[in-house]
Amino acid sequence: MATEAWTGTYEDLPLGASETSSQLIDGDAIDAFANAIQSFNPIHMDGDWARENTPYPDRIAHGVMTTALMSNPLVQFCERYKLRTALLSSSSKYTRAVVAGDTVTTEIRLVEKTDERKRIRFEVESKNQMGEVVMVGELLEQCL
Repeated sequence: MATEAWTGTYEDLPLGASETSSQLIDGDAIDAFANAIQSFNPIHMDGDWARENTPYPDRIAHGVMTTALMSNPLVQFCERYKLRTALLSSSSKYTRAVVAGDTVTTEIRLVEKTDERKRIRFEVESKNQMGEVVMVGELLEQCL
């Protein structure tokens, strides 16, 4: 299998560059994620339970599922700049629940380059379809 040459360089990366990706988080997506991580709390799995026992109108996505949505815009960024990276760290702060049926749009923005180590740092923000922030975070990547 031939692999496309990724010829981008750390030096070519412009501060402020960003990528955005949207994903519908429906019941099937939550079920698949729950199965992947083996986490079946009823707040994630049972809409009736969530309505009866929480302030939410339906079940909610796992927080780490929202964090995982950082991956697609990061891949898009690397593809655009023909660059390979390795994840060093990520952080997330959840500001609002993602309810089944929400569409989450995640944006990453390059905010820092550490020249001596060729590391790049992104700020991350995810919003639901109403424009409400559901998560803020950060990614630290090592350019390869």
